[in-house]
Amino acid sequence: MAKDAQKPQAGIASAVVLFAVTAVLAVGSLIGGAGTDASDNPFWKPLLRAHDRISLAIGGDTIGDVYITQDGRMLRKAAPPAADAVSDAAAAVNRFAAESDVSVYLLAVPTSAGIYSDSLARTAPAVSEHTVLQELSEKLSEQVVRIEAESWLSAEKEQYIYYRTDPCWTSYGAYCAYRSAIRRLGFAAVGYDKYSVQHFCDDYLGSLVRESHYSEAVPDMIDLYSVAGEPEDVTVTVRRSDGREQFDSYFRTDADDLQDDPTRVFFAAAEPFLRIETAHQNSKDLLLLTDRFGAAMIPFLLQHYHIIDSVNLELAGDTDWRSMTHGTYSQILILCGADTVTAPDGLAAMLSTAPAQTETAP
Repeated sequence: MAKDAQKPQAGIASAVVLFAVTAVLAVGSLIGGAGTDASDNPFWKPLLRAHDRISLAIGGDTIGDVYITQDGRMLRKAAPPAADAVSDAAAAVNRFAAESDVSVYLLAVPTSAGIYSDSLARTAPAVSEHTVLQELSEKLSEQVVRIEAESWLSAEKEQYIYYRTDPCWTSYGAYCAYRSAIRRLGFAAVGYDKYSVQHFCDDYLGSLVRESHYSEAVPDMIDLYSVAGEPEDVTVTVRRSDGREQFDSYFRTDADDLQDDPTRVFFAAAEPFLRIETAHQNSKDLLLLTDRFGAAMIPFLLQHYHIIDSVNLELAGDTDWRSMTHGTYSQILILCGADTVTAPDGLAAMLSTAPAQTETAP
């Protein structure tokens, strides 16, 4: 009985300490001592760590708007989408396909919250991404080829297919989806044993850490894939309003901004508009319209196409991306996360204008 009586007392004590630490942090933020870089501040960092530990120890499972699972995975706590969000996204894709002269494929994939929601003991994310993707699929017209990858990703969920500190997939997660996508696009997948893997960094702390300032996050690893034994023969042309610049690799391993954001080692994570030309004398060229999920997918796609024009719709913003894309595309692939489908400024807004300038390939 004495031990049982101690438990609520310990919980109350922890709650009091948590309140005190929270109050100190709040006051500090008001006077400018704990800003966006508070997690790196030598004074505030111990308080942030204590706040996180106590909050989780007394039964909490969130830090800000981020869920923390028992195994340390971080999942974004999403708000329910607007009632017509999925319908609007499907309508925009259908219009885009109807106005395009070539085949349009859609690969919409779950974020980490959609794949790992069952790892939350008490509270699941507010949005069922499975329901979102199912509804989207049902509303697509016959002119859109839906590529399903959710089952492939779910089957591999025990592997390292999503970052622990970011909603996006890892390079291996992109490969798992590639195996399904490339077959629907008409090619045979390159076997995993044909790739060599370079561990670019092992200290990546993703967007969920930056949003929550969670102090106990386990860093992630960023891997770069290339076909083993084959010399890299890729020309990447960055298209900007002020001109163009060419590079001979898809990976920006020597870029100056990688310390701030290592994911920018992928060109598509750093630049809105790319033309990637390979030595493959394949008659097919691809237009890829994507968000952050496309960055790790392109190294696999470039094994099959002569030219890939890639538009990162998130980075493109209000820029007229149609004026930056003009080619003899055989296929158009729209690749995005489930959160881009439902976001107010997401897929529907990105595709709300006329389609890209395309010429039907012979």
